[in-house]
Amino acid sequence: MPSDGDLFASRVIVTKEAHASLSVKDLIVAAPGVDDADWEGTYSKLTGGILTVRSELGEPIHKIATHGVKLWKELDNTVFKLLKEKRIQWLVEHRAEVIGKLNTDFAKPWFGWKKDGSVAEDLGDMTYEEVTLRMVRLMFVEKEGRWIDLSLRNLTGDWLRRVEERFAGVNGGGPKASALQSFTSLDIPHSFIKEFSAKYPASTTQLLASEDKAFFLAISQRHGQKPVPFIPILDASFEVWFKKVYILLSSLIFIF
Repeated sequence: MPSDGDLFASRVIVTKEAHASLSVKDLIVAAPGVDDADWEGTYSKLTGGILTVRSELGEPIHKIATHGVKLWKELDNTVFKLLKEKRIQWLVEHRAEVIGKLNTDFAKPWFGWKKDGSVAEDLGDMTYEEVTLRMVRLMFVEKEGRWIDLSLRNLTGDWLRRVEERFAGVNGGGPKASALQSFTSLDIPHSFIKEFSAKYPASTTQLLASEDKAFFLAISQRHGQKPVPFIPILDASFEVWFKKVYILLSSLIFIF
């Protein structure tokens, strides 16, 4: 019979020509699978190396049972089952546990971070410089010298301009030219950010103001850019922060 196309999906991911990492290909090949009569077991338990979880849109997706997918399933069976008005209380009660599991098991880690390597439980516990450094750490691919996506470079640029608005007039002296004349200055960000922090030293010690925390959350979820690869807050939208994905083949492997 004529057809419009053939869906090969995961079979193609393991080919030599595919750009997936070798470890991802090994995971796909190593999944034992099950006979057709048994595959629905994935909805309730690990079956043939696969678990079925609910997508952001509420649809079932079959994934290889990595640590990240097991956490996804755990949250589907707990907080994501609750009515939205009851989720915040659950997250308050399990805050430390959730943050710990995001940092150890999931491809989208908790954003909160301090320069000494400790975890910041809230954006308001971070300095402006720490927010900037964390953005670069999570969105700039160091080994390849590139951003995950150009839109995330520009997101960082918009944040830096907000920081300038906050600190440019601290020492007086009238209007000042922006240190960030073009987002291309962030193509290789480390040297620029070092100079930026030196120009605005208060940004290295001042904790985020509440309005700047709100600004950061707003630009992190705006339309027209790639979803951010981190979770900055445990709120009523936690399921969206958690499940809204770009390609996360390192820990979320789709099976078709």
